[in-house]
Amino acid sequence: MCNFFIIAKYIIVVKGFIKIIIVIAVLGGAWFAWEQWKGNEPLQVDYQTEPLTRGDMMITIDATGVTEPDELVDVGAQVSGIIMEFGKDLNGKVVDYSSPVKAGQMLAEIDKLPVQLDVQKAEASKAQAQAGIARARADIQQAKAKHHQAKLDRERAEKLGPGDALSKSSYDQYIADEETARANVAVAEASLLEAEASLKQAEAALKKEMRNMEYTTISSPVDGVVIKRLVNIGQTVVSSMSASSLFYIATDLSKLKIWAAVNEADIGSIKKGQDVIFTVDAHSGRKFKGTVDKIRLDATMTSNVVTYIVDIDVPNPDKLLIPYLTANVQFIVQDIKNSLLASNAALRFRPDPELLTAEQKAAFEEMLPELAAPVQKGEEKKAVIWELRDNVLYPHLVTKGESNGMLTPVKGETLREGMEIVSTAQVLNRSSNSGDGPSASAGGENPFAPKMPPRRKPSTGNTSQAPGGSKGGPPPRP
Repeated sequence: MCNFFIIAKYIIVVKGFIKIIIVIAVLGGAWFAWEQWKGNEPLQVDYQTEPLTRGDMMITIDATGVTEPDELVDVGAQVSGIIMEFGKDLNGKVVDYSSPVKAGQMLAEIDKLPVQLDVQKAEASKAQAQAGIARARADIQQAKAKHHQAKLDRERAEKLGPGDALSKSSYDQYIADEETARANVAVAEASLLEAEASLKQAEAALKKEMRNMEYTTISSPVDGVVIKRLVNIGQTVVSSMSASSLFYIATDLSKLKIWAAVNEADIGSIKKGQDVIFTVDAHSGRKFKGTVDKIRLDATMTSNVVTYIVDIDVPNPDKLLIPYLTANVQFIVQDIKNSLLASNAALRFRPDPELLTAEQKAAFEEMLPELAAPVQKGEEKKAVIWELRDNVLYPHLVTKGESNGMLTPVKGETLREGMEIVSTAQVLNRSSNSGDGPSASAGGENPFAPKMPPRRKPSTGNTSQAPGGSKGGPPPRP
């Protein structure tokens, strides 16, 4: 009886396991069927497209600079002294910042009294030198008279000769007196030359002091505008080897300069006469124009970065710009007009092979030799952009110009304005075990490089077969 119950118990347990196995088998079959259905589901792709547009574009090099006066004159003091007063500008106001002035107009005046005293001393020295000349000339006349008398006495003595009428000692004395008188004439003449030299020195000193008197009045050397005034009334200025700066005058604010610092990597693209556009914060939203004047060859290095200063001529007829504004400069390397423009993202885009028909793959492969060919000097690089037409991708071989970082001008026989080109693509319903990730290739990867075989067959849904039986390939020429 006990054995019967045990056998019955085992039968019940076995029946339970059988039920569990059946349930697992049913669930496994349903999961397998689901995976098979999902594996054959048409791919759903989110394409990000943009129209191929026609427009203008500039290739530029950016730099930062400062507006400078075209010519800046440093007006200093030639003599030392105290600033007594300032002059008047063209508007009748005291000379100060932004004062318009003309050449020869008084800017400031230094105390004249010390210089006047020096002038008086120089005048006295000149008068003394002139008196010395007069005295020297009188001495010459006196010496010449004495020499003349001594010469006559000698001539008489020589006629008599030494003897009874004229002793030998007297004879020798007459000879000596004549020679002494001749020497005194030479000395007097030398004194005259010395007095004349002293007069010249005195005249030069007087001339210098008179010039210093003129220097006490500081005048503008040019027509222009006072940019900076560095002194005030009562301030002492000291003249030295280099004249102390008192005023900075800009000669003509209708013309300015920009000194722009350009990186060494970009300096090769900068040429004399090159057009420049720039902006300043003082006039937001407005663009100004200029022209490259010259490139300074004295490069500077800061934190291992080498820069060159480029001088830019800037017309300023309305004088809207003022000196020392920070300028955001763009050197125009290339000005492209009326060209088809594609985004750099579209040029980088490469579709997943699953999104292409065999015909489109073959069309792309025909373009590969031209893409891989080395670019000769003067030639433009080749690239491929992909058009989305009726949910089908079509490759277009293009030549591309210089990029501005966002857009690139492109040319191609099959291109037409307004065509939709793809920048990114993402597969929305790819299974998690496909091994390829959730997105189609968005650029940089060769879609035809060897890969692991796909774990499911791609659908021909709305991504790989053109409607109406189209076999794909590039569209006909417009």
